[in-house]
Amino acid sequence: MSPRARHVTSLLALGAIAAIAALFVGGISSGTAAAPPCGRATVGTYRASALGVALRVAAGERGGGEVRRGLHTIESDGVLAQAVAAGDSAAVHSELLVLLYNHEHIVRIRVLRHGHLIDDVGGPLVLAPVDGSLRLGGRVVGSFVMSIQDDLGYQLLLSRLTGAHSVMTYEGRVELRNIAIAPRQLSSGSVVTVGSASYLVSEVTVGRFPQGQLRVFILLHSPPASLARVNCAQVTADALAGIAQRAYDEALSGQQIVRALGALADAGVLRAALAAGDYATAAREVREIVAAGGFARLRVFTRGHLVAEAGSARVLIAPVSLPLSDSSGRVYGRAVFTAQSAHGYADLAHALTDVPVLVRSGRHQLAGTFAGPRSLPRSGALLYDGVSYSVASFAGELFPSGPLRIYVLNPQPQ
Repeated sequence: MSPRARHVTSLLALGAIAAIAALFVGGISSGTAAAPPCGRATVGTYRASALGVALRVAAGERGGGEVRRGLHTIESDGVLAQAVAAGDSAAVHSELLVLLYNHEHIVRIRVLRHGHLIDDVGGPLVLAPVDGSLRLGGRVVGSFVMSIQDDLGYQLLLSRLTGAHSVMTYEGRVELRNIAIAPRQLSSGSVVTVGSASYLVSEVTVGRFPQGQLRVFILLHSPPASLARVNCAQVTADALAGIAQRAYDEALSGQQIVRALGALADAGVLRAALAAGDYATAAREVREIVAAGGFARLRVFTRGHLVAEAGSARVLIAPVSLPLSDSSGRVYGRAVFTAQSAHGYADLAHALTDVPVLVRSGRHQLAGTFAGPRSLPRSGALLYDGVSYSVASFAGELFPSGPLRIYVLNPQPQ
């Protein structure tokens, strides 16, 4: 069943089909009576949206694509399996270091033989452990526990995607926090004040490496009072659109962009080629920079003219523009690049929000959870293909330039 079909349950009176069908084709604001303001339910509704994202991020740390890749890499490592089978602890340690620094985001690995620990390498504060087995010739020779996320990484993800602070505790002790408040002051569903700010408190439980459970208190800024005047479905749509916008902002300033900026800063051959007007060398360097990773597409200009370009031909979004200058500060060119495709972003935002996300330039849909209507309200009610939605949206930018709008559609129960 398609993603759209999962949201669709339509029971139409036979005599109404002809009249309503034309409206469904274009997408319209709902003509039903307006839902009442969310009022006192606003806080709980807003809190639940952020909590859902935190739970989905935590689940991804135990079962996402990076976890599966990490498990496969370790389970298929014949050198490690042979070392474990032989009881060679030095060889085990050497191979674990190779695995830890192979750029697959593995942050800790613990290896056992016959239930006894052989070695444990990686960071001290790690969560979301995942178990695996080591086999040699089809025979299990050992086991391992691995993780792709440490406590700080999870805390930073929560902060970047939801704007929330967090306090992590284990058996009553604080393991990590980025806000000055004691765990005894926190309980799920409460509202606390720190300094002059008010926070909504939620709690999730995640696995602690190698065993046990971490309690993670999530402190989300209280929503503006004006939000209580819209209906609860719109509160959820607005909150989820905020999450989607933070994910978009990551495409402008996240770790991939930091790495890309570093690659451009180190591009001495490109600088020299542009300064000398050697555009053939500049084009070759741009291709090599893109091939090394970190860029979906890179364009380089000098004196206002495009002189080199390389990367994906897919529809891309979130361009970043950077003046290229030498050590004296003299500007010799400009780079325009991105690390984000429209389809990749739509998939990410949908995974985070668990609702349909559509990426559009004008009436042209570039990517999305399903093929949407010809037109959409920027905010408010929408009836499309038999489903009622509350819509929230925000502006972005097409690569290398152009209008872009991202719509988050919160489907209503049928």
